[in-house]
Amino acid sequence: MPLIEVSAELDCMLPAPVRIPVPKDASLAGPLRLREESGKATAPAQMDGEGVVALISGMRAGQKKRFLLEKGEAGAGVTLKEEGEHALAIMLPEGPFSVYNFDPSVARPFFYPVHGPGGKAMTRSYPMKDLPEEKAAKDHDHPHHRSLWTAYDEVNGTNNWAETPNHGWTKHQKFDSRTEGPVWGGFTATSLWTTPDGKPILEERRMVRLYNVGPDRRLLDYDVHLIASYEDVSYGDTKEGGIFAVRVFHTMKGAEGGRMENNNGSVGESQCWGKRAAWLDYSGPIAGEILGIGMMDHPGNPNHPCRWHARDYGLVGTNPFASAAFEKGAAPTPYHQKKGETLRFRYRVLFHRGNAKEGRVDEVFHQWIQAPTARIVG
Repeated sequence: MPLIEVSAELDCMLPAPVRIPVPKDASLAGPLRLREESGKATAPAQMDGEGVVALISGMRAGQKKRFLLEKGEAGAGVTLKEEGEHALAIMLPEGPFSVYNFDPSVARPFFYPVHGPGGKAMTRSYPMKDLPEEKAAKDHDHPHHRSLWTAYDEVNGTNNWAETPNHGWTKHQKFDSRTEGPVWGGFTATSLWTTPDGKPILEERRMVRLYNVGPDRRLLDYDVHLIASYEDVSYGDTKEGGIFAVRVFHTMKGAEGGRMENNNGSVGESQCWGKRAAWLDYSGPIAGEILGIGMMDHPGNPNHPCRWHARDYGLVGTNPFASAAFEKGAAPTPYHQKKGETLRFRYRVLFHRGNAKEGRVDEVFHQWIQAPTARIVG
């Protein structure tokens, strides 16, 4: 079996996915693991196309470790389960994470419910469920805010954000792939963004990966490709959008004492709304403890760092296109995409305990953008 050397440029103390460029080998079929050359510890590993992905932790900046890639033992991991004709559940060993809902009668696909550490719901239920406690908290606004989703207004003039009359649609077409495994599980789905009458505007390919990092956190990679397959596409300068968007649980929201903060040290809606930041965290009380959602914008994304449509009533959306919608006096900056071009947006999302500092959001962000590297040395 190959001998692998892993090098950490930064501290990597929390479990982080690391890609190992291993050539395809029939002997690597089935469960895998990395075992430290010293034999002290092991980490689960999983074939992933042209390589292997493993969860590495406990490394300090500048440290190198050697591992043997070898056969592992079958164990609990991330699994998928169909729930009816138009829903796909993603499960962790400790319980459900979320369900991808793609009912064609709804304007666009969404994830609901979304469970964080301890199995606690971390996103709003309305309009999927009409809960008395949300109604009492005056949390029945914006019915198009469906838990966790992707949408944008003013796409070639079509409103693919709201669900008002003559709105646009994101229509699920197929799952290109589904994956289960000890390290990660998820799917790639193809959808079409259309006009109200069903004319295609662009193609979306959404890649979702949930990592098996233990019961105290959830780590999600959310990768969206917007492909101008049919025509040139123009994205308007509007605040109404979130290539990644979430509506937090009603007790978390800023209006109830929740806290939003970003990597620049800005806190609260007045400092975070419409501002550029590499990450934004929204935390607040849920059933007796503080939980948070750390949302991270990859440096390779168009117009990074994005602006954040972040509101005290519980909405957060990544907005890579708008300027004038957020800054008085700024010139509008519509974004133009030529036919045949692809825009790729990568996000990492951490569901954690505590606030951003306690959840170590900044550490996870840097582990993502400067992840340990691996190479075969024997």
